Amino acid sequence: MSEQFQKGDVVWAPDPFRQGSNPRLWLVLSADSLPFPGEEYLCAALTTSDFPANHRVGEDWLTGRNPNKPSYCSPWVIATIKHRAVANPQGKISMAFTDRMIDRCEQFLRGG
Repeated sequence: MSEQFQKGDVVWAPDPFRQGSNPRLWLVLSADSLPFPGEEYLCAALTTSDFPANHRVGEDWLTGRNPNKPSYCSPWVIATIKHRAVANPQGKISMAFTDRMIDRCEQFLRGG
């Protein structure tokens, strides 16, 4: 198996919500606490769309940022991404931002 990804990593992988679409960026929210560590990741979608409930990544990009395009995280668009589906690693986002997105995902799940 190739490199295992960790919480805060950003990867290119297919979008399971859009049939036949190009891969999109995903922020890894959880890697080790899932039933199959190293084989799948719980991720939130990254986008360049500034929707009202999105969170701008900004300076929380540690590596892999495209300075010409602002990035946003959509903490309500979550998916389990299989390791074998990851096309390429893209970079890393700070633990503080990643933890905030985990909190926001939980708020969405709890209805808050």
